[in-house]
Amino acid sequence: MTFTNDDKSKKRLRHEADAWVRLLASGRATDEDARALQRWRAQGPMHRAAFEDAKRLWRDFGPAGERLIAQAAANAARPTGPRMNRRAFLGGMAAAASVAGVALLAEHPLLGGWTPISEWGADYRTATGEQRTVRLREDVVLAMNTQTSIEVQRQDGRIDGMTLLAGEAAIDAMTATGGLFRISSGAGRITAELPARLEVRRVGERTCVTCLRGRVAVQLGDQQRTLAARYQVDYGEDGLQAVRAIEPEQVSAWRDGVIVFRNTPLPDAISEINRYRRGRVMLVDKALEGRSVSGRFPITRMDLAITQIQQAFSARVTTLPGDIVLLG
Repeated sequence: MTFTNDDKSKKRLRHEADAWVRLLASGRATDEDARALQRWRAQGPMHRAAFEDAKRLWRDFGPAGERLIAQAAANAARPTGPRMNRRAFLGGMAAAASVAGVALLAEHPLLGGWTPISEWGADYRTATGEQRTVRLREDVVLAMNTQTSIEVQRQDGRIDGMTLLAGEAAIDAMTATGGLFRISSGAGRITAELPARLEVRRVGERTCVTCLRGRVAVQLGDQQRTLAARYQVDYGEDGLQAVRAIEPEQVSAWRDGVIVFRNTPLPDAISEINRYRRGRVMLVDKALEGRSVSGRFPITRMDLAITQIQQAFSARVTTLPGDIVLLG
């Protein structure tokens, strides 16, 4: 059998793409590795296609495959220094298991120190607690909140949109003189008529779109909503919801380095806290699930929010290795 240079090139790219996927799945990838991957993908469409094929292969494993990746990453990240004594280790593990079980890493992959498969193709990413500003082009500025992954979209060599893979982003295009900026998030499509200022948030399979200036169209299947300034809509598996008015100061508080809770259900507040701190806060007392919390907290001091919750509801706090906090 004779192999052409094209065949050899494709085979080499497949091997290189697989090596990148294995590095990312190991949990040992650094920021420099991420930049090197972007340079490798930027070499041409064949490189990007090979990487997508390699990702697809991992994704085809399904939840079982992702659990294996998470476990492998956890093993790779395990410290090699002095170990805690056996009684303390077993006691901590028993407490955690009674609440969350061994599925913790599978349910919350960031605890294992690895990036979810769906975010491997990101052009820009922020870590837990990190915020970042990127100028996508001369008239479009992107502000990224914590745990956010973005993939840019180009047409004729010019950035004309983006895909929000996860997290929260603010798009400021008030200096633009016209045109459209398109955003994909989950199954929905968002189109901003420039000039405009908007925010898009995606947590899990739910997306929330807020128009701060200008006009924004949101489409999910055959459903569509048009947002004017100071209005918001969200969508998910239950479809595209009704448009509602918002207070920009509360929605955009994260850009000032704070999060604001106003009669926020406690489970929702804890989910938000978990976006800004490493580890995981877990509500283990079912009786507290119906409570709500109010307050304004610096995103760099989530411990203050945990302390207020503890004091307000006389909750017991148990701290476990890995910055895991059991609240109940």
